[in-house]
Amino acid sequence: MSVNDNIRKYRINRSLSLQQFAAQTGISLSDCQKIENGTKPLSSAEVQRICKVLGVDIDTLMTASVPDPEEEVVTEGSVLMPFEELQNLLGKMKE
Repeated sequence: MSVNDNIRKYRINRSLSLQQFAAQTGISLSDCQKIENGTKPLSSAEVQRICKVLGVDIDTLMTASVPDPEEEVVTEGSVLMPFEELQNLLGKMKE
C-alpha cells in the first residue's frame, strides 16, 4: 500500500471531501489531488499537516494497510447485530 493510497483511504474513512481535506491541511486542492494520485512528492511539512488532520502518526500513515472504505468486509460465519441485541442475547444465555 502506498502513502498516497493511505492518505486517500484515511480521508474517506474520516468522511472528508477532497475540498475539506485541502482546506484543513492548508494544501491547495490541486496539490491534494496530485498527492492522492501519487504525482506530487510530499514535503515534511505537508506530511505533518496531513497526519494532524487525519489523526494518525507518521509511521502509521507511511506503513499501515488501511482498509478500503468502499470494500465490504465480511468474515465467514460472522453475524453482525446491534450491540444492545447482542447484550440481550448473552444475558439470556447466562440464565
